[in-house]
Amino acid sequence: MSAYLLYQNAMRDQFKELNPGMTFGQLAKYTSAMYSELPPQEKDTWIARAETDKTRYLHELASYIPPGGYDAKGDAIVLPANMKGGKRGKPERDTNAPKRNMSAYLLYQNAMRDQFKRENPGMTFGQLAKYTSHMYKNLTPDEKATWEARAEQDKARYDEELASYVPPPGHDARGVLIEDHRPKRRNKRGPRDPTAPKRASGAYVFFTNTMRPKVMQEFPGIKFVDLGKVMGERWRALTPDEKKHYEDLASEDKIRFQMEMQQYTANQAAPSAVDPSYYADPNAQLAYEAYAQDGADVYGQQQYHA
Repeated sequence: MSAYLLYQNAMRDQFKELNPGMTFGQLAKYTSAMYSELPPQEKDTWIARAETDKTRYLHELASYIPPGGYDAKGDAIVLPANMKGGKRGKPERDTNAPKRNMSAYLLYQNAMRDQFKRENPGMTFGQLAKYTSHMYKNLTPDEKATWEARAEQDKARYDEELASYVPPPGHDARGVLIEDHRPKRRNKRGPRDPTAPKRASGAYVFFTNTMRPKVMQEFPGIKFVDLGKVMGERWRALTPDEKKHYEDLASEDKIRFQMEMQQYTANQAAPSAVDPSYYADPNAQLAYEAYAQDGADVYGQQQYHA
């Protein structure tokens, strides 16, 4: 991890405790501001920790053997896909498609990887790659010809399998999914109904709505992160009686939301919202009017008791 990420992970819980009302985005900005204001000596400590972590990672990576389908860093291998709309899609390939052929160097690299790792246990992944390339370039012509012959055999195998391969619908001749046939992702959340009741606010939100203009007037030009810090400190400094005022506002707003949501749900379930032809039947219309009157009576009783 970088020095900042190590600092962020170490200080997250403490900053959350100091600023209980901050959102995730506000907390991230606050953490960034606190890190940027660290004295050089303290920042050097985190940089040193990052260097130690980097050394640990490179040492572990040197002895890591990835499983099939993953690269040397453990990431899933993704084949290139066509560009569409300026975005790179996730490529998919027919599992029954012929396996692509390898070059002479790749065949050599795969065959010699374990041996070179054993001979050079302290090498990082990048150093090992350079070493393998150097060793391949220094092969004798006869040795290199052996690997080139193997590559030709592998290419002939691939061409033969590809000639008899019949791709499934939506795939090209090599078995790669054509971009236009890729299933479209659906948004998890649909658009919010503009007529839906506004969600209830918490006590701290009512407090910040009241306190924000006062703090901004008291400290003109105050930064966003500092504003959140001041409001967090003042919220924690409130007496129980002072805090109860905002808690009562939150309780009232919660009741308001629940009552509006009940009415909103009833309106959504009304037959008129389902099928306008419902009113073609006089009996159905009378039933709906009775239903609506009952709903209004219930809502009126709730308002009275509230």
